[in-house]
Amino acid sequence: MLAAVMVVEGILRTPNGEGHFDTGWGLYQALAKNSRLYLLSHTWTEQDSTLWLAKRSLTGHLGYLHQPEPGPAGRLEVLERVRSWRIGLVLEPDPSCAAAELAAGWNSALITHAAYTQPRWRPDYTGAPRPWDQLADAIEHQAALRMTDQRTQEQP
Repeated sequence: MLAAVMVVEGILRTPNGEGHFDTGWGLYQALAKNSRLYLLSHTWTEQDSTLWLAKRSLTGHLGYLHQPEPGPAGRLEVLERVRSWRIGLVLEPDPSCAAAELAAGWNSALITHAAYTQPRWRPDYTGAPRPWDQLADAIEHQAALRMTDQRTQEQP
C-alpha cells in the first residue's frame, strides 16, 4: 500500500488562512481511503490543526508531521526522520521544496491551484497578486466551462 505525505499549506489549506481547497480535500479523501496518508505542516502543530481538520471531517490520516524549520532544508529534515516509513509520494505545493525532494530521492508531485497562486514559473506571472475581481471572474469562467463540458454531462 502506498504511503504518502501531503503538505497541508498550499494543498489542503490556504496558506496563512483557515480556508481549504476543494481539490486538496478531494485528494485527501482519496488518499486516506487508499493509502497510508500523513500530513505535514510548517505553520501549525498537530494540536493546532486537530480542530480545523475535524470541522472538515478530515480524520483519515495516520499521522501528523511538524516541520519546525521553513523551506526545502526543513522539509528534507522532516522527511529524513520518516524515511523508514517507505514514503512513496510527497504531495508538495512549493516548487523549490519539490526540486530538493527530487534531488534527495523522494518521489514528489507538485500541486498548484490556478485560481489562487501565480508561481514564478508560470508564463503569466506578474509578481503581484491578482485583483479580487479577476479571481472571481476566473472562478465563474471555470464553473461555466465545467457545466458545458460534454464529458461530464449525463448520457440518456
